[in-house]
Amino acid sequence: MSKISLKKARVVLLGLDGATFDLLLPWIKQGKLPHMEKLLKDGVNAELESTIPCTTPVAWSTVFTGKNPGKHGIFDFRESFHRNPGRPLISLNSIRATRLWKMLNATGKKAILLNVPLTFPPEPLDGIMVSGMMTPSEKSKFTYPSEIKGELLARFPDYTVDIDIPKYDTQFLKDGLEFLGDVEKSFKARKDAFFYFLNEKPWDFLFAVFILSDRIQHLFWKYIDPKDNEFRQTEHGQQLHNRILALYQMQDEMIGEIASTLQEYDSLFIISDHGFGGTEAYINVNTLLEKWGYLKLKPKAFGKRVFFKIWEIGESNFAKKLIPDSIQRQVRSRIRKTRSSFKSDLEELIDYDNTKAIFASIPCQGIYINATLSDGTSMPAEEYGRLRDELKHKLLELIDDKTGEKIMDAVYYREELYSGPYVKWAPDIVFIARNYAYLGRHHIGAPSSISDYRAFPNGFHRPQGIFIACGNGIKTNVRLERFHLQDIAPTILYSLGNPIPSDMDGRVLEDIYTSEYLSDHPILSTDESDSHSESEIVYSQNEAEEIQRRLRSLGYIE
Repeated sequence: MSKISLKKARVVLLGLDGATFDLLLPWIKQGKLPHMEKLLKDGVNAELESTIPCTTPVAWSTVFTGKNPGKHGIFDFRESFHRNPGRPLISLNSIRATRLWKMLNATGKKAILLNVPLTFPPEPLDGIMVSGMMTPSEKSKFTYPSEIKGELLARFPDYTVDIDIPKYDTQFLKDGLEFLGDVEKSFKARKDAFFYFLNEKPWDFLFAVFILSDRIQHLFWKYIDPKDNEFRQTEHGQQLHNRILALYQMQDEMIGEIASTLQEYDSLFIISDHGFGGTEAYINVNTLLEKWGYLKLKPKAFGKRVFFKIWEIGESNFAKKLIPDSIQRQVRSRIRKTRSSFKSDLEELIDYDNTKAIFASIPCQGIYINATLSDGTSMPAEEYGRLRDELKHKLLELIDDKTGEKIMDAVYYREELYSGPYVKWAPDIVFIARNYAYLGRHHIGAPSSISDYRAFPNGFHRPQGIFIACGNGIKTNVRLERFHLQDIAPTILYSLGNPIPSDMDGRVLEDIYTSEYLSDHPILSTDESDSHSESEIVYSQNEAEEIQRRLRSLGYIE
């Protein structure tokens, strides 16, 4: 392999949001995903360890930068309490480290990004950017250059930034099938756009993300989980399972088509930002914090308590058997439209002057300590340390009354997980409960500490994503142990002949390359570092509300 291979090298980075080998490998063994099976033989594969927590904003920011959250500053879909108490939604401007495509641009390489999460507003680059998740709508300025928007929508009129999940009540089969129909329509438009850019535009690095897996699995995981027969064996489950499998097979065909287009010096990397599993229970952390005396609510929170009690009754199996479907649909629709957003709950219901700790949101899976006292002074370091120790101990001792078992796998202080200038913005405590099968949520006024969710088909993230690579200099038919999301950026840089910044936390995945390739292409490094100005709020009130509506439908905010 001569060094000219790097002059001609190109890389396709394909993100399959939420993809997991727990689901894919059984289907591969059954012969249902032949193109992915062939890729496993033609290249290298491994589990890809996600971030802690393994949630979308944290994970993709790490992919972009090769750095841990303490260096890129993203811990949630909103800015940190410790940075901005108003907690505006994050945007691409919020990522405070140089992005992969900018590093490639700096050495003369063109980049195309399609539907990559957290890329709104699109930034100037040598190439094309079509922003993904966190884009308000197709009415927004979601492409760079701006004229690409008109070209894209003219050629692919069905192209959508995201799927409008809130309009479906997927507890009903009819709505579930309609939702899957729209998933298919959205996927086909995005696939056609992908191949248009692949074949018609110049690029050295093409990065596209497909959200099919993530959106389906959030709502229907237990209908396709190979370990869960209870849901799949129902008539409802069988219809959904078969329809969903057809969509994954459609995605598999696309993967085969991509692989067939690779030229001699091209490489294909397929990754997911996290894996998936079933949701067994929610931990109502703010209910616990109130019970333990760390969080105080205003009197108006009484109405919220009543709301959740009615909601729990309405979601019970007893009520579902008695209440006609049409009435259930109307009630759930009213709840979805009228329940308070995450931000207003915290602002209106919490007595901050007398609150010491707050659980902010599902994506951060952590507790913020309110270190500013009512008189405006800061909490003494000794008190802060004692408070964190108390909270950690109480969380570790937390028991699910239904099972009688402890639920925490681990409880971390932020400095145990993160390093860098933005550790100060991280939640003060971060926890993992039953590998995220028990999920912390921020309900204000929830009547119980733990809400059982085994009777619902929903799923949520797990740390184990997927990694598959094939092409220029990459070994064949090799299964390796485990890599990390922060290794993706330096490995892409290496594949395209770029030096690796010394302040990256990730490493080049040398194990995936042949010894001859490594010998001919030594890893280069650079001391070049980066700095970024403070992010600005980029969303109007209406745009922010639209994004919140979508995030709520995925279970990220309530």
